[in-house]
Amino acid sequence: MDTDHDDADTRALAEAIESILLGGDRTLSPNDLAERTGIDADYSRRLWRSMGFPITDDDAITLTDNDLAAMKRVKHALDLGVVSPATMTALARQTGQVFSQLAESEGNELFRVALSAVNDDPDGKDALVRLLADDLVPLIESMHSYVWRRQLAAYVARTVARYERSGTADVDVTVGFADISGYTSLSRHATESDLAGLLELFESVATDAVGAHDGRVVKLIGDAVLFTTAEPTAGVAIAAELLALWPADRPPVRAGLATGTVLRRVGDVFGPTVNIASRLTSLSRPNEVRVDEKTAAALVDRHRLVEQDPQDVRGYDGLRSWTLMSGP
Repeated sequence: MDTDHDDADTRALAEAIESILLGGDRTLSPNDLAERTGIDADYSRRLWRSMGFPITDDDAITLTDNDLAAMKRVKHALDLGVVSPATMTALARQTGQVFSQLAESEGNELFRVALSAVNDDPDGKDALVRLLADDLVPLIESMHSYVWRRQLAAYVARTVARYERSGTADVDVTVGFADISGYTSLSRHATESDLAGLLELFESVATDAVGAHDGRVVKLIGDAVLFTTAEPTAGVAIAAELLALWPADRPPVRAGLATGTVLRRVGDVFGPTVNIASRLTSLSRPNEVRVDEKTAAALVDRHRLVEQDPQDVRGYDGLRSWTLMSGP
């Protein structure tokens, strides 16, 4: 086996893919960008680092013409006063965090497929690179743009609806957690393939349930999902549907719901409401949904609820909760 030849093929493939993604070869340094755009070098460096890209040598040839075009757009926006330098840095940080996770997942799959194809047919590298350039990368890029626009439109619609109901966007939401009961114990002896299949199934069922009732998936955290809804009834519908659709031959799921205000940041939600929903999930038995007092009050005429004994949990003494009962 010619290891040197294999390594050379892998490097050549990686360089070809990089050139496609970056829009050309690296021909510019950070100092070149600062000089050509008129952006302060310190601010430019801070902007790149906020996106997660290490800039350690301002003279190193690490950037491309696409990077130059992007920074020119930033400079134009700053000059017009559309955004402040601080706001631009915050946007860059938020975008970098989201796309770092997305790129890690997509890149892993893309590189696995690429290496497999080259190993099967070393002479097929050029055809693979053309496929990436002409079809796969444009498809992924267009999907990102499409989903982002749809999500932004959905956010605008939710915000307008909150204003119409209360005259302010700072209103109560229902936060829901759901997870796979006993997952930690299961993960100690299950195979990697079995765990991957279980998590894929959970993500699919959870996102379907949230989407069916006009909720928003805030994040998927391995064996758990965090979601929000505008109304408690929708949150309960999501939790109930998730439990109903979950296969009986798989480890059971459970859920917790709390209603109140939240702090929103980088697409995530924080605050006591989120913490209580999490604690209620940990109190729930398998195949059970627990809700807090505010959620229970909104559901009392529509669902059968059973109050549980107050329990001490981390951060909350005597936390009150109600179990959602199935049936009328």
